[in-house]
Amino acid sequence: MYDLSRHPYFEEYVDERSGVKSYILKKIAAPIQQNLYFTHLGGITTDGEYMWIRCAEWPSDVIRYGAVCLNPDNPSIRVFNNVTNDINSLLNPIPETHKALFSVRNKVYEVDVFGNVREILSLDEDFIHGRLIRRISTHLSLNSKNVLILLDMYIGGKSYVAVGNYKTGEIRHIYKSERHLNHAQFSPTDEKLFIIDQDWVKDWQSGERFDVDQRIWLMDVDETKMEPIDPGNWFKHNASIYCHDFWSADGWICWPDLLEYVYEYNVYTKEKNTVWKRSVCHAHTLDRKLWVADATPYGWNPCDVIFFDRESKKEINIFSSLPKPNYDTGLYHLDPHPAFSPDGNFIVSMTTVKDGEIDIALTPVAPLLEKCKKDGTAVQ
Repeated sequence: MYDLSRHPYFEEYVDERSGVKSYILKKIAAPIQQNLYFTHLGGITTDGEYMWIRCAEWPSDVIRYGAVCLNPDNPSIRVFNNVTNDINSLLNPIPETHKALFSVRNKVYEVDVFGNVREILSLDEDFIHGRLIRRISTHLSLNSKNVLILLDMYIGGKSYVAVGNYKTGEIRHIYKSERHLNHAQFSPTDEKLFIIDQDWVKDWQSGERFDVDQRIWLMDVDETKMEPIDPGNWFKHNASIYCHDFWSADGWICWPDLLEYVYEYNVYTKEKNTVWKRSVCHAHTLDRKLWVADATPYGWNPCDVIFFDRESKKEINIFSSLPKPNYDTGLYHLDPHPAFSPDGNFIVSMTTVKDGEIDIALTPVAPLLEKCKKDGTAVQ
């Protein structure tokens, strides 16, 4: 773990309420500098050397990506104007490398931290058939062997699920649906298993909204499984709003219920446990022991970023009462989206502590955990 107090691109910030110390990336690359989505481990490479970032400039809706070297003795920031997408598709760092996957139109590309780009795969034009492509993949999730890439496509108002071969570029279609399916993510421990979400959608012609019935679905690449997680919880109809699910490092599915709890779920035994009695929007963990969440960004009234130690059953704010962002939250998907780095040494989140400006913050976990055990608030 690098000492960011020595890094020329970061400045120290201490939360006035909790006393927790974080480091904020200075405005160098773009007016809007944002962390990656929380399921992508803060955008930090496995070795901790680089952090991928999202860059934007209002009012443009083009998202550009860049890479920051976290080594204070070798600082650098590079932004790649040709590495772009919109909020429907996300850049995904490739584990154990300094590379990432991103998509543009009907193609998936690979880019490294120096900006070198190569094409990985391309959807067939006969399949697209002139239809509007909203997304060919949400996360570009790789399976545990780093061989298959998940494609959860939304084309012409229909959902298509496929896997692309990272090495050969071959694409195999495995499912299609009238439902709006997205956020497909491979299990980190089972090379064939993945989760996929059902999302609300508006009819492209009438504008009528169709809501979710079951949010989280379990599938596999062998086309033998398509089943809802916790089927008794029909979305919104029995005091349940499951959302923002992800995999822990040991292969459990985790998610918050927007109304009350954070859960963990074993896909093999179907054991479901309540982890944290807290209404949050996005939650994240690696080991199911230490957790972080934002509560609650929708409405920003107020918005806190909170750390939770499951062992001591204490929580403490990383950021307290964040001001509402100065920009369109929908246009740039502006939530804190806190997440642990792959080694668990940092928590990466978006922060608005500078009068609503969009910044990236890194919070060292070791001193945070110590402070949480000493000064944190007990959770029932």
